[in-house]
Amino acid sequence: MKKYFALLATTSALFALTSCSFSQVGDMQTSEKETLRPNILFILADDHRWDLLGNDHPIIKTPNLDTLANSGTVFKNTFVTTPICASSRISILTGLTERTHDFTFGQPATGVQESAAMYPALLKQAGYRSAFVGKYEIKISGEDSDRFDYFKPLLQAKTEQYHGQPLPQTYYIAELAKTFIEQSQDDATPWTMSVNFWNPHAHDFDQQDQYHYPPEFESWYQDVTIPSAKLSDDDTFSTLPDFLQASIARDRWEYRFGDEETYQKMTKRHYRAISSVDKAVGMIIKTLEQTGQADNTIIIYTGDNGYSLNERQLAGKWFGWEEDLRVPLIIYDPRGSADGTVSKMALNIDIAPTVLDLAGVAIPDNYQGKSLTPLLKGEPTQWRNEFFFEHMYQPKRVSIPPIVGVRTDNWKYVHFYKHNHQQLYDLERDPAEAVNLALDPEYRPILDDLASRTQAYIEHYEAQRSDEVAARESFKNRVDSE
Repeated sequence: MKKYFALLATTSALFALTSCSFSQVGDMQTSEKETLRPNILFILADDHRWDLLGNDHPIIKTPNLDTLANSGTVFKNTFVTTPICASSRISILTGLTERTHDFTFGQPATGVQESAAMYPALLKQAGYRSAFVGKYEIKISGEDSDRFDYFKPLLQAKTEQYHGQPLPQTYYIAELAKTFIEQSQDDATPWTMSVNFWNPHAHDFDQQDQYHYPPEFESWYQDVTIPSAKLSDDDTFSTLPDFLQASIARDRWEYRFGDEETYQKMTKRHYRAISSVDKAVGMIIKTLEQTGQADNTIIIYTGDNGYSLNERQLAGKWFGWEEDLRVPLIIYDPRGSADGTVSKMALNIDIAPTVLDLAGVAIPDNYQGKSLTPLLKGEPTQWRNEFFFEHMYQPKRVSIPPIVGVRTDNWKYVHFYKHNHQQLYDLERDPAEAVNLALDPEYRPILDDLASRTQAYIEHYEAQRSDEVAARESFKNRVDSE
């Protein structure tokens, strides 16, 4: 018999105020299960790093996501191939690295070929109803109706007007998602929906408070002391190269974490913003239950990139350290996926092929990610043991140094190629990435090997660009060189 969510009876009253549980809505006959195509709900939080879930953290509370994780499959080693919002979100939709789709802030819309192969468009062509709610902030070629039947993009805001009253934006996004679910309950057509929360992303122009959340969370975490972030001492910062010390990551550090009082305040506010997303997820799950759709809806939860919380006395997410690259990933399939955890590397570019695979839709040959369904089912499969990552965004008004690199199971290589600075970390002996071995002659063979593999990835992914994107990149390079 199918598994459904149920919070433990011992859950505290505090959690009870914010969490929801799946209830059993009746068992379908086996033949019905086999013929129904699943609904697929993809939930994305902004700047939610991998270790900030209640199951894995001594302070933060995320009861709904914990329940989702306990009933589904948790991918413990999930990474993004580009640690910045816009590029990562396009990679999620296209199954392509930034090096191939070439989209980031300030770039033209994605190419026609890349846009047509985005998984919502392919699902729509395959007979799914497709929806999008929340943070968009990307540019895609073609009409929105090519991809979405229900399209509700939102700019960042603290509140939205809902039935004539202000409502915290996180809850407003949940209400829009609930509306689509309610509209779908009497329709046999399968659906897919992307729910993209702005939280816990900072409000960049609000240096006083940065992170916002519904008022009910104001008391959360007030009576705890947040431990110091790893490597947040002055000596560690002093060893960073000058260009990192002078980057926007240090500028934002000043008003986010610049002294102990500010660090405590801002980190708690960030935690509260995550907990508010957790409650919104519970609201959506409850609507799935109430409309009888919970038993045929796969739920995927992840973040678009990691996030630094005072590590190395920096803020942001643009670099190659673990706090920048790693995100949570939970997949719950009520039809009977293997429960537990997966330790193999999952990437943001795996989302698109996984969603298509779960829906029984053919995966395009040009996708660079891999379907995670064999890992969900516990099937033996050959899998990656390394991946390429990069950050190509180079704004003129602030300093965000671009990077390329490779992470293996045991090693990480990062090249800040505009500043001729390399980093090499032994992840097995130094998981905190405290000691840069790049200048140690003993490790020069490893450095050279990873640098060579990084260049090979660059050439491989550039060769897979569509003609449109390749021509655009060629033009951009000519302009930059003049």
